[in-house]
Amino acid sequence: MSRYKQPEKLEKLALRKLGDWIALQAEIQMVPAVGVAQENISNAQVVLADSINFIRSYLDFNVPWMLYDSLAEMTIKALSDLIEKTKNSYGFRISMGRFVTQMNVIVKMTEVLFTKNITYLSIDRIPKMIRSVFYAKLYMLKGLVYLNLGSLSGGWKTADMEGAIIQSLKELHSLKYLFMNYDCTDNILICIVQYCPKIETLDVSSSKCISNESIDIICNLKKLKSIQLYRTSVTWTGFANLLLHCDNLEDVGRCDEIGRVLEFIHKTGIGLKQLNLKTYVSRYATDTHLQLAVKMCPLIRSMTVFHNTLQSDLMILIGLDHLCDLKLLSCDFYADQIKQVLQAKGCNIISLHLEHVDQIDLNALMYISQMCPLLENFTLYNCSLIQHTSLYTKKLDILPFRNLKKLTCVSTCTDEQLLFLLSNCVNVEFLHIGTAIQFTDDFMLKILEINPLIHLRELRIMQSDFMTVTSVERIIHSCMSLEILVELESWTLLTDSDREFIRNYIKMNNFNIDTSPIRRYDA
Repeated sequence: MSRYKQPEKLEKLALRKLGDWIALQAEIQMVPAVGVAQENISNAQVVLADSINFIRSYLDFNVPWMLYDSLAEMTIKALSDLIEKTKNSYGFRISMGRFVTQMNVIVKMTEVLFTKNITYLSIDRIPKMIRSVFYAKLYMLKGLVYLNLGSLSGGWKTADMEGAIIQSLKELHSLKYLFMNYDCTDNILICIVQYCPKIETLDVSSSKCISNESIDIICNLKKLKSIQLYRTSVTWTGFANLLLHCDNLEDVGRCDEIGRVLEFIHKTGIGLKQLNLKTYVSRYATDTHLQLAVKMCPLIRSMTVFHNTLQSDLMILIGLDHLCDLKLLSCDFYADQIKQVLQAKGCNIISLHLEHVDQIDLNALMYISQMCPLLENFTLYNCSLIQHTSLYTKKLDILPFRNLKKLTCVSTCTDEQLLFLLSNCVNVEFLHIGTAIQFTDDFMLKILEINPLIHLRELRIMQSDFMTVTSVERIIHSCMSLEILVELESWTLLTDSDREFIRNYIKMNNFNIDTSPIRRYDA
């Protein structure tokens, strides 16, 4: 990515203008729609529907199918802007009938996108005023591969929405990824089995209607690889049934009783074959449970364990040959043998997440850097980093953290520990610093002198009471690949004029850096 903003591609410019053109058609339709609606509402709806059908056919004929997802994004943004423009055009003496008609025209114009060419849809990214159209006409998007329906009614009107969702799913034969929280039911699952046989990923978290009886339905999804059942009514016996009958299942999401499930399968003797699970997430695991996980699920790549000192020995994890993503919660680095685990498995570890882990000192960080040479993602979350008692003086055999791409530190650290981390991760692309760490101008300049962070693309320093605009200027000049610099609003020494100066400075120099305060976290 260039340091400077580049001219947008003609393809993107064309799609944006096409989205603006669709919004313009909605604006043009407002005037006659208001007039006709005053005489006959039904006629107004017929005229609008004819216009929408004509525009839909025109787009379907002229826009390549592979660009439709991008066109949908541009069009929704243009129509959202038109909604705000229309709202702001009204004063105190508002004609409610006229306003409702105009809003109806804008919302209905979204239907020009409803063709089989749309493959990706996430309801959460669509403004609330427009969502109703997508819920009502979802059946027209027959080419959908990815569908995220979000939380729907939040579980309050499950029965009311069931019929509409079923009618839509009957037409979505290409669906592979479906996310439906709170409002999934057995009837919807039956529909999915019958009409969406390609489903590989299914997320029905928080759907209280999903129970052990639902598992018999889910087991008919022969291509299912991942399912999320957290906060449903499925118990450990349901998970056991699921693992025994879904041969391709690789991920069952968070299941605190997964150890008990494996124990049941093992004791009954009906599951002697190895399971294909590649992700293990549990907040409760004993030695027996971990041993069964190693024995029955040898393909595990991602392991998340809430450690209990009296019940589980982390050294058991060294039996997982494919382990590359390790997340440990509530343990001690030395006392619970994390060091020994990394010594045995560190060469495979790509992602390491330590949460509420104590006894981490500078030596521990050095050990991690040497034992995990391929580490790309490193997270320290609410850990207790302590002063070291005796420094590791042996010369480091491997240059520390040279493959690290993402570093998240939401823990209290000493300057020495931070300096070791930040001065060595020369290839880091994402850096997130929590509120417990307080940078100063001098410390930031010191880091950038040692490691200019030329590959850094996203920087989030959640709070600073000591850094000034000097640090911001140095960061901008030093970090040649920087694209996102956010959370400046929480730097207390920066005034509004300072932030405005920074944004103007970026704009004047044409730097490709986003400092928008409302930017959401990337997934």
